[in-house]
Amino acid sequence: MLLLWGMLTLLLAHMATASEVVPTGVETPKLLAVGVMVVALLATWLRGRRSPAPVRLLWWLLSLAVLMQVMWSSSNLLIATYGDKGDLLQKVGLVFSGLYMIPCMFLIARSFNRNEPRMVIWLDLGLSVLVALLLSRLVFRVMADVAGPEPSAILLIIHNVDAINVLLAAMASLRMLGSASSPRRHFYLAASGFLWINALVAAIYNRIELHGLPWWSGVLIDIPYVVLALATVLEAPPWLQRYRPSRFFAQVLGSFAPIVLSLGILLLGVSVSRVSYATGVAGAIISVVFYGLRVAVIQSRTLDLQRTTSLSNRKLQQQLGTDSLTGIPNRAALDARLRRELLDSPKDGAGCSLLMIDIDYFKLFNDSQGHVAGDRCLIEVARSLSASLSRSSDLVARYGGEEFAVVLSDTPATVASEVARRLVDAVDTLRIPHPASSRGWVTVSVGVAAHTSAATTDIVPLIEEADRALYRAKKNGKNRHEVAVASLAAQSGMS
Repeated sequence: MLLLWGMLTLLLAHMATASEVVPTGVETPKLLAVGVMVVALLATWLRGRRSPAPVRLLWWLLSLAVLMQVMWSSSNLLIATYGDKGDLLQKVGLVFSGLYMIPCMFLIARSFNRNEPRMVIWLDLGLSVLVALLLSRLVFRVMADVAGPEPSAILLIIHNVDAINVLLAAMASLRMLGSASSPRRHFYLAASGFLWINALVAAIYNRIELHGLPWWSGVLIDIPYVVLALATVLEAPPWLQRYRPSRFFAQVLGSFAPIVLSLGILLLGVSVSRVSYATGVAGAIISVVFYGLRVAVIQSRTLDLQRTTSLSNRKLQQQLGTDSLTGIPNRAALDARLRRELLDSPKDGAGCSLLMIDIDYFKLFNDSQGHVAGDRCLIEVARSLSASLSRSSDLVARYGGEEFAVVLSDTPATVASEVARRLVDAVDTLRIPHPASSRGWVTVSVGVAAHTSAATTDIVPLIEEADRALYRAKKNGKNRHEVAVASLAAQSGMS
C-alpha cells in the first residue's frame, strides 16, 4: 500500500510539473515518469515474491518487461538532460523498447508446463527474440534515412507496433480464460489489463507525436503502470476466482498461443521486407521453421509418452496375470499355476494334465482378413475354450500369439484327451469364416501331456511334451487332438 501512495504522489507531481502549474526544468517531468515506472516495477517484483512457485516466474517476466520500459524512459531522461550527439542514446532507447517485447511474448507463448520438453522452451524464446529483432530492424532501417524518415514509413512502424501490442493483449486475455489455477488467472488479468491499456496509450501517443506532443502526453504513458501497480495489490474479482475453464478449452488455448505468435512474426516479416527484403523474408522463414520444429518436438514427446504408457500397461497386465486382449490369464499366470500344480502333485494317483492349443492356419487368417479380425477371432476362441471347461479349478490361458494352454488339475491323460476333443468340437462349432482353411472356418489342434508323480517338477519338460503332441496333431491333418506317447505309456503303467 505504501508503494501505491508513493505512485499517486509521483503521478500528481508529474501532472503538476508537465502542465507547468509547478515551474520546473524540462527534465523533471521525465524523471517523475521514470519514478512511476520504477514503482510499478517494484510492485510487480514484490507480487512475484508473494506468489506460489508456478506463477512467480510469470510476475518476474512481467517485471523484466517493465524494466525494459524503465530503461527506455531513462534514456529519454538522459537525452533531455545532456543532449544526444550522434543519436546514441536514442538508439539505446530503441533497443530497450524492442527488448520489452521478448518477456511479453515469452509469457504469452509459453504454457509453463513442467513436462514440456526443454527444446520447446528454447524455441519459444527464439520466437520471442525474433519479434524484437524484426521490429528493431524495421525501426532502425526507417530512422537511418539521412533526409529524415518518410511519414508513410513512420506509419508503417506505428501500425506494426499497434498490431503487436493488440496481439499481446488479446493473447493475455485468452490465457486468462484458459488458465486452470486462480493465481494464474489473476496474473493474466493484471497482464492483459496492462497490455490493453498500454496498446491504447501507445497508439494515441505515437500518432500525437507526429504533430507535436502536448503537455499531458507524458502523463498518458503513466496510466498503464498505475493500473499494473493497482493490480498487484488488489485480489482477483470473485467471478474470476469462481471461473473454471474446461480441460478442452484450456488445452486449445495453450496450443493456440504459439500459432498466433508465429503468425504475428510472419506478418511482421512481410512488413519488414518492405524496407529490408532479405531481413523480412529471413524472419518469416525462421518463424515457420521454428514453429515446425516446435510441433515436431511435441509430437515426438507425445508418441514417446504413448509408447511408455502402453509398455507400462502391458507390464501391469503381466503383473496382474491377465492377457490384455482376451481377458483370460496370460503366460505368466500359466507358468505360476503349472509350478504350483507340479509342486502339489500327489505321490500316487493322477497329476495334472496340460493341453497346448493352436489355431490352424492363423497366419493365413490374419493375412487375408486383417489383424483386427484376427484379434476378434482370438477373443471368440478364448471365450469358447473357457466356456467348455466344466470345473472352476481348470485354467485356460493365452500362451502367446494364436496359442492357448489349458491346465487340468488331478486329471489323467485319458480324461484330458476327452476334454481336448470337447475343446476341438467347441471351436469347430463356432463356424468363424476362414476361406484359407481346409474346412472353410476356424479350427484348432490340441496336444495333450500328463504329469505323473515320477516326473520332474520342472514345467519345461511338460510343456515340450504337450508341444510335441500338438505338432503331431498338426501333421496328422489338424482340427484334432493328440496325446503325448509318454503320457499314454505312464497312464498304462499306472493302470
